[in-house]
Amino acid sequence: MRATELLRELAEKTTHAPEPPGAGRYHYVHTVSSFLHTKRFLSRTGEDRLTAAVEPSERRQWIAADGSGRLLVTRGEEVLVPPSGDYAPGRLPSLRITGEESLATTLGRLGSPTTSGVMKAFEQVWNLQVVPPALQRLLLLHLAKCADLSMETTDFTGRQCIAVTHVDNARHRRKLLAFVQETGALIGAEELALEGAKVPIPVPAVVSTTTWLHSGYREMTTPPAGR
Repeated sequence: MRATELLRELAEKTTHAPEPPGAGRYHYVHTVSSFLHTKRFLSRTGEDRLTAAVEPSERRQWIAADGSGRLLVTRGEEVLVPPSGDYAPGRLPSLRITGEESLATTLGRLGSPTTSGVMKAFEQVWNLQVVPPALQRLLLLHLAKCADLSMETTDFTGRQCIAVTHVDNARHRRKLLAFVQETGALIGAEELALEGAKVPIPVPAVVSTTTWLHSGYREMTTPPAGR
């Protein structure tokens, strides 16, 4: 099966997917991620040193339609780091995609029309709002228009998933999006730096991962029990 056929098949499975849980004005999204962080130091002797490491973090966010909400981002020993805080209306991105027209407009704003850009925008939508089955279907069908995708099965954070991948030869990066086979929900994303990539660590190396733990609607900006 080709990747485009897989994505269309997953899109059809969304008709049996459950609606996101909860109720309320806030879109709640809980993820864990790892990103490549670099730090530059200037020694007393004037020597310029650069260190780099892939560091894990956990993110909980509540975003209302008016762009208000709350972010809780922790790294290491449950230490809150930027951009954690409470936000007034208009300070947070609020997508609220409802149909094909708003989907096309939003995806065009989030990424370029290249396959890499479409995959980036796809991931961003899942990061910034709750994705009900109807929107999930539109996103999968939009991604299926990209012809230069490959498919594979992968063990993502201990769970067997199906995935689509794309190699960006200009940037020397490989992007992977992993899906729950039964429902087509996005469960994870990964970016691999390949030979030739301009990164300050040995390659090939994973430079970013995101795993979606929970999303749903909330009335209050407090973490759900166990979430």
